[in-house]
Amino acid sequence: MAKGLHILNKLCTGIMYVSYPILLIYLFFQKDNQFFKAILVPAISFVILSVGRKWINRKRPYETFDMPPVIPKNTEGNSFPSRHVFSATMIAMTFLFMSPWNWLGILFVCISCMLAVVRVVSGVHYISDVLAGIAFAIVCGMVGYSL
Repeated sequence: MAKGLHILNKLCTGIMYVSYPILLIYLFFQKDNQFFKAILVPAISFVILSVGRKWINRKRPYETFDMPPVIPKNTEGNSFPSRHVFSATMIAMTFLFMSPWNWLGILFVCISCMLAVVRVVSGVHYISDVLAGIAFAIVCGMVGYSL
C-alpha cells in the first residue's frame, strides 16, 4: 500500500507539473492574450500562499504523532495549507478558464482531489491542510481569472 501511495503521489504531481508548461507553451505560440494571466494568477497566488504558510508554520501529522510518513518526507512544519494540493488545483483552475482546455480542467480537478486524499492518507498533511489548499486555489482562480 505504501509503495502504491508513493507512486500515486508522484503520478498525480507529475501529470499536473508537465501539463501546465504545455498549456503555457500552447498559449504563447497561439499568441493568446490569456498567456500572461495564465502565468501571473498562479504565480501571485503561490507567493501569497507560501508567505501565509511560512507565517502559520503548522506541524505536519508525522511530526505531531511521531510516526514516519508513508511518502518519503522530512520537512518540518509548513503543513497548512498544502502547497502540493494548492498548486495542482491552481493548475486545474487555469485549465478550466482557458477555453479550449476546460475539459482538461475538470479532469485535473479530479486529479487534485485524488492528490489531496493521498497526501492525507500518507500522513504528510491534515484534512484541513488539503481543504485549505483547494479552497484557496479555487478562490484565487475565480477572482484572478475573472479580472
